[in-house]
Amino acid sequence: MKKSKIVLSLMLVLCLTFCVAGCSSNHDKGNLKDNLIDGWNSWMQSFSKHALTKDKELKGEKEKGVDAYTGTYTAAYDGFNGKEFIFGGTALNRENGNQLSVTYKLTIDEGTAELNWIAGSDEYTITNSTSEDEKEYTISSGDNYLVFKGDNFSGTLEVTVKDVEN
Repeated sequence: MKKSKIVLSLMLVLCLTFCVAGCSSNHDKGNLKDNLIDGWNSWMQSFSKHALTKDKELKGEKEKGVDAYTGTYTAAYDGFNGKEFIFGGTALNRENGNQLSVTYKLTIDEGTAELNWIAGSDEYTITNSTSEDEKEYTISSGDNYLVFKGDNFSGTLEVTVKDVEN
């Protein structure tokens, strides 16, 4: 009985390893280590899409960019209470680079609102008042999200996230 559990556990580990390494790897690219990292990165990116607020649940209109990290979002809110994960994801390496530019315009008519950048376990306030500006962010491995929070918020938000041109 014990032996069959060990064999079954080993087979499960091997299956998972080959799934991660083989399903999304480019075998012409390099060695097993590179393929494992690429497979893990692809798996993390596909999984992270579930953390973004679904387009149909967003209060505004979202136009996607080259990936989940970029695009434009425009919304008019009326008594909004909640949180929207607008752009971002979870990755070891982002294919299009790590420099992003966030251009925003927030108008607060009533309530409170806050536009934040989440990087790993840290959360940075971009703005929590009526304002407009452009800021650059360097994303790192792991979670990187643009998040909007409102508490009885009425007003508008316009956001564009794009790759920084070198």
